[in-house]
Amino acid sequence: MLDIAVLIGADHYWDLVEDTVIRGNGPTAVKSKLGYLLSGPVHTGTTSKTTGKSHMMNVIATRPPNASILERFWKLESMGVTSDGQDQKELDYIQEYQDKCIAFRDGRYEVKLPWKQDHAPLPTNFEIALKRTMGTIHRLRREPEMLQQYHEVIKEQERRGFIEKVCVDKESPSQTVHYIPHHPVRKDSSTTPVRVVYDCSCRKSASHPSLNDCLESTPPQLNDLTTLLVRFRMHKYAVTTDIEKAFLHVGLHENDRDMTRFLWFEDPYDTQDKVVVYRFKAVLFGATCSPFILNATLLKHPRQNKDCNAVNVIERDLNVDNVISSFESETEVLKYFHESRTLMSKAGMNLRSWSSNSEALQKVALRENVLDEEDVTKVLGLRWKTESDTMQFVIRNIPEVLEVTQRMILKFSSQIYDPLGLLSPVTVRAKIMLQDIWKGNYDWDTPLPSAIQTSWSNIPADLNTATEMTVKRQFLSSTDDGKETKSPKELHVFVDASMKSYGAATYV
Repeated sequence: MLDIAVLIGADHYWDLVEDTVIRGNGPTAVKSKLGYLLSGPVHTGTTSKTTGKSHMMNVIATRPPNASILERFWKLESMGVTSDGQDQKELDYIQEYQDKCIAFRDGRYEVKLPWKQDHAPLPTNFEIALKRTMGTIHRLRREPEMLQQYHEVIKEQERRGFIEKVCVDKESPSQTVHYIPHHPVRKDSSTTPVRVVYDCSCRKSASHPSLNDCLESTPPQLNDLTTLLVRFRMHKYAVTTDIEKAFLHVGLHENDRDMTRFLWFEDPYDTQDKVVVYRFKAVLFGATCSPFILNATLLKHPRQNKDCNAVNVIERDLNVDNVISSFESETEVLKYFHESRTLMSKAGMNLRSWSSNSEALQKVALRENVLDEEDVTKVLGLRWKTESDTMQFVIRNIPEVLEVTQRMILKFSSQIYDPLGLLSPVTVRAKIMLQDIWKGNYDWDTPLPSAIQTSWSNIPADLNTATEMTVKRQFLSSTDDGKETKSPKELHVFVDASMKSYGAATYV
């Protein structure tokens, strides 16, 4: 028997029910403001009685984007025009969290999880965590090399003190604990080919909360991506670096560790062996609050060390665990390299994977074994070739289709990541087209008129060509005679507007 949550009287029934009725070989679906309502007999395929048997039915429906979502897609890019600053309450909460929940102990920062007030008690979750762990091992056995990498990641985390084994035989049965399933995510990275991701949203049942349900999900205080990229392109020498295993270098308070337990085996090839219980001593990757915790910690550390000259650069150019900067001279680059590494080492963190078009920095980073030796570096969704000092777009190939629909145009258009607006001559055409289609009130999955399909056919070809387009990383480069210019003498600004779009370009 299911518990009845809501009773709706017949006098309000027709306020909810709408006109669409779908009939078939089974229950009838009636559209309502609460979703589709199902009623009618369930055909079991047999003539025997089904008394005592229960049936579960799910209705899966795709909700089309509404007007406000589409308007955000084609609205004017607002860099420097509108303010997207955080709410003052969020800023106050970050400050309070930094003061009360982040402490510096034994050479690194230690934090408390930001629990919601009066959250429901967490269940143990042992059974589902064990079942999911067995499933992960079973899938990984199909790729023995990946299983070995996964096992090595967990053992390395134990060796480095990020996690610890738990002796469950000595603990009290009434002790509150919670287990988290985990699974692999393959990464396009030379330093971390596979990442262990912990499913903190796993529930024991629909009536029980997950770990994420009990934690605050305050957004981190991030720097604007477009501003970071503009500043990255300003000066002659560009530099990128990231914090090695940033989340795991932030310690977790003793009182919160038993809420982050997980299961593994000493030998993942022999699951008949005794299961090993681990728990985190550091912030785990997968909790809804982890980006906020890391961000709050990384912002607190520079403010605690104002005597270092690299503080302002890191505060200004930090994005999650990456720092993206540019400087006028190699002297400034090398000074920043040494000062920033010293600053972060005070928090027990290591700045690694240094990339730069400065040969002097490359030599120093190679000597200290922190150089990223890849030919192409990922910079906030773009690709940077340090040797040629050029940047390239990453655009998924848009296939040619016979029948173009509104949903398909929105799908492919919204995949284009262009924070600097360099592809606007092409992308604006797709946005204008979506505006016209929306005004025409076309169905999302009905093939569009031939005129619109013809107009669209030229856009994928132009966007696919853009995958080969490169731009100079530095837009304030040098004069024709090759002499470096620290500041432009003249700026020439051109603007143009039509009935449907407008834009501006500035030249030195």
